[in-house]
Amino acid sequence: MSGLFDRNEHLTIITGHYGVGKTNLALNLVRDLRERYPKVILIDLDIVNPYFRASDSIHYLQSIDVDILGPVFANSNLDTPSLSPGIDTALAMAGMDTAVVVDVGGDPDGARALARFSPTIKEHGYRLLYVINKHRLQTQSTEEALDLLHEIELTSKLMASGVVANTHLKYETTPEMIFAAIPYAISIAQDGGLSLAAITVPRDLSGAIRTGIVEMVDSHQYPIKEIEIYPIDILVRTPWE
Repeated sequence: MSGLFDRNEHLTIITGHYGVGKTNLALNLVRDLRERYPKVILIDLDIVNPYFRASDSIHYLQSIDVDILGPVFANSNLDTPSLSPGIDTALAMAGMDTAVVVDVGGDPDGARALARFSPTIKEHGYRLLYVINKHRLQTQSTEEALDLLHEIELTSKLMASGVVANTHLKYETTPEMIFAAIPYAISIAQDGGLSLAAITVPRDLSGAIRTGIVEMVDSHQYPIKEIEIYPIDILVRTPWE
């Protein structure tokens, strides 16, 4: 397993800018955690963006036996932000037998929903993963990405612990695209005082990219000892796919 599964995985919070692929990462993560935990809960705290919410994948989550808590109106044409009253209870369940993953809205406004639950989160321990995608506008530089992260931390009253590089263009992703974005990810992690938790890779490219990264690390092209690879599948789809 990758660094995403090494430690402190009982309560994982996933945040980042709109469109970086947070929800797709969350769906992959809960699927894989389900192999390690008797119970897995996905909490959808995206009450800002009405599109591509984790709650829209309820049938998939039911098929892999993952519980979902999210905005009350997430599956209707109403977009009134209303959170399930069971979220505090679900957060408190995170432990040896239960893994909880929280998918948070993609800006400081979305992080305000997270701040409501920060006392419970801090009490039970957590890791907050900041997802980046170099092809996402408005966070293409290290400075822009770190400015957004600091706003999210300030608003949510929680601190990030790691960066997940999720640089891709879905089906158009190439190995060269992923290799080119690694220095960007390392820079954000190092300048932010965070670990580089993992680099996501489309599953069909994982072998080639893993080999290339090992060679680059061994030849000291990257200033870290190793880079964890997390193969993912595209589980969030547009209505026309």
